[in-house]
Amino acid sequence: MWVLFLLSVALALHAYREYWRLRSLPQIHIGEFCGDLLRVGHTYIGWRPAFNGSERTIVCFPGFLEDMRYFQALYENDDAELILVNNANYHCPFPMDFVEELNWPTNPFRVGTIEYDGFYLGLVLERIATGRDVVVHGHSRGGAVVLEAGRQYPELVRSKHRCFSALLEAPVLPQARVAGKGSYPPHHQIYSYFMPIAFGRMRNIKTGQLLEMPMMKPTTPLKTRLCRSVFSTARNYATCITNYRSIVAWQRSIGIEVFSNYRKLTVVVGERDDTLDRESMLASAQHGQADNEGLSIVETTGTNHFITLEQPETIRAIC
Repeated sequence: MWVLFLLSVALALHAYREYWRLRSLPQIHIGEFCGDLLRVGHTYIGWRPAFNGSERTIVCFPGFLEDMRYFQALYENDDAELILVNNANYHCPFPMDFVEELNWPTNPFRVGTIEYDGFYLGLVLERIATGRDVVVHGHSRGGAVVLEAGRQYPELVRSKHRCFSALLEAPVLPQARVAGKGSYPPHHQIYSYFMPIAFGRMRNIKTGQLLEMPMMKPTTPLKTRLCRSVFSTARNYATCITNYRSIVAWQRSIGIEVFSNYRKLTVVVGERDDTLDRESMLASAQHGQADNEGLSIVETTGTNHFITLEQPETIRAIC
């Protein structure tokens, strides 16, 4: 009798999990963007031209559960050409009155993986970025995507005719870990299994609940507003599971030599990090310095995982 009861509970739980994992999720949060929107495969791209004759291009890729709005305030008044690339299969955070479809090669990688996003980020650098001086800014998972683009397109990012530099903010790095025990089996299998249920329950999280999370200390009004949407950026939670598993697999499988593809890299680390493991992040970057003397490490103070939102002036000073 008890066996049948427990089996019924387990099946009901799994059905509820599958409901949230596979459900097509409506968009909740949206912002404004003064520029053009493009789409290739499952990826949206925002493009804004340079001003005042600037020959610089800034290309940005956000982290896990984030969208392109993460970088908007930081570069709002910059004269550089600005290109914002969204996580694949996430909602476009801007009104889509007109979106230009790009006829680019089919992406050979699975949607939701770091490799998929790195493939299209490399093509963005090759086909859209026009500046002679190109800064590729990746936050968190986006840092790994920037490194992966360099791994897939090494001749492009080491061009003698253009300068490509990588700004890796609180990044996912090779041979590093996520915070806590999330990188270790069976923990990451358990986390990824229950992720759709947890995210589904937090889709409309209240500000008070959000501010209780360790990652929110310190916060700013912009950080609070943007982080309220982290559980509703993806089109479905199956993509989030793939994202998370890909982070763990990429960190395990990619070697330190991936740092050598860019001539110049800057790794920016928070004073604490409640999302990624800070010590292994630092160790990875320090090992990278042995292979690439162009890699520098900036340790910030009074910061957590979202340095752009917590101390934008610190990132601007590095750029």
